[in-house]
Amino acid sequence: MRVVNKNETVKVEENTVAESFMDSFVSSEPVAHTSYHELADKPVQEVDAIAQLHANLEMLYDIQTRFSFVMREVRYLLKA
Repeated sequence: MRVVNKNETVKVEENTVAESFMDSFVSSEPVAHTSYHELADKPVQEVDAIAQLHANLEMLYDIQTRFSFVMREVRYLLKA
């Protein structure tokens, strides 16, 4: 930690044990972020980013297949 006073002297305190512990703790955590879901029972949730991406891709695929089904039906109705 660096401390600078008005006399422009610099005092350096080494706290490497705590910093190295925190660095290893942060690096060992999975990629997660905090998100806010307004209508959920628990509005603030911590979610793994890769798992959320996977869920979003599955939802996107489901919506795309439903949309293609609806478009086929509309084309069929327009031909008749």
